[in-house]
Amino acid sequence: MQDFIHLWDGNKWNGPITDGHMHLDRNGRCLDAAIDFERSGGTRIILVHKPDFSSLPEDIEDVSAAYSDTLSIAKEVRESTKIQVQVILGPHPVVWSHQLESIGEERATELHLNSIDLALRHFVSGDCVGIGEIGRPHFPVSREIWNSANVMLEEILRRCASKNAPIQFHVEDRGALTCQELSQICTAAHYPHSLALRHYAPADVSPNFTSKLPVTVSMGRGSIEKIASTINVDLLFKGEHPPVMMETDYLDDPKRPGAVLGPRTIAKRTNELGKYLQKSLEEGGMGWNQQKIANFLWKIHRVWPDMLYGECT
Repeated sequence: MQDFIHLWDGNKWNGPITDGHMHLDRNGRCLDAAIDFERSGGTRIILVHKPDFSSLPEDIEDVSAAYSDTLSIAKEVRESTKIQVQVILGPHPVVWSHQLESIGEERATELHLNSIDLALRHFVSGDCVGIGEIGRPHFPVSREIWNSANVMLEEILRRCASKNAPIQFHVEDRGALTCQELSQICTAAHYPHSLALRHYAPADVSPNFTSKLPVTVSMGRGSIEKIASTINVDLLFKGEHPPVMMETDYLDDPKRPGAVLGPRTIAKRTNELGKYLQKSLEEGGMGWNQQKIANFLWKIHRVWPDMLYGECT
């Protein structure tokens, strides 16, 4: 029996806890939020760059300074806690959409792609483990803007493919259709589907719904039951299931405390998932044994993050 089996004791998961998409902001709680995550049992953060939407970058120097600040926050968390931190850098698609009116599409797109190239240089140097958030606006826009966003996204994926860099998508929620379209864009760009993770994904993790793309699931209410009912058990235990991770998308925004989900959420939901899987079918659960539960939780919090971003050193 593998050594992770004992980490599920029937009531609590005593293994690694990974938040697959979290932001920290110097204007917010920043290090205190990371400490909250650690105290709840958290061990690893995929720290995603968050632009300052109140002061959008005007040139690549502004972007470089913002990236450097995210990397500096990651360093401070590592030095102040035992948390393992891996960084995702990239220009947010909503920044591009906001800049269309202020600086025009040509300049906004040029700055966006230059920001991707800068993030890729950080990836090659080892400062970050992936590129994101990339994608398209999650709110209604004109057909022209939508088409431009998709053309730009395909070009971004081509550039990321040249470096074999993992990405995190920021996209709208149109259910399975969104994943189907992302898969098609990856194919057109010759980008590896295995590295194309959909952030803030719905809790339906079935390969049919996700088009076999990796996902980080937003762990709000109802997510536990949906994950448990849609995971493909046969693929899971053959080691062939597309990666599934958990996320809070914690924004660390002082104007919206706790948004989207608080930093303690992932540890709480992990234990809830274990208990739900363990509960018998008669009791409304899934009737999994300890070994299956431990295997699944180990994949969520260790195996799949390592597959996407490499082991933390």
